[in-house]
Amino acid sequence: MSNVIPFSELSRQHKLHLLDHKRREFQERELYLNRLRKLLFQVEGQMRQAEMEQIELYHVIIDEFQLDVPFPNWGDRVGLQRLFKEHPALVTITRFLEDQLDAEGCFDRLTEMKKPADRTNP
Repeated sequence: MSNVIPFSELSRQHKLHLLDHKRREFQERELYLNRLRKLLFQVEGQMRQAEMEQIELYHVIIDEFQLDVPFPNWGDRVGLQRLFKEHPALVTITRFLEDQLDAEGCFDRLTEMKKPADRTNP
């Protein structure tokens, strides 16, 4: 004779299996997300380092031409973006670095920006 398994027991086993399966699925996805978060953190760190090196490059050029550029705090990203779009020296340097302006044109413009201060100090 065959044993008849009650429907309630089948339903219970099905739900237990479903719960176990979903727990494994969740844990696998959580491990994957944690690996992605770690990778994202590393990439963000590398990006910030590269951004700081780029800004340092601007500082070197600005210092060489003795220009006054009021940089905001390092953490003020909106202020930095605004400054890079509005300050004539930074716009000129950016155009030069992006090959939209040759070295001679960049030199002339940056030198011209410094001249008013030179005229007041003979």
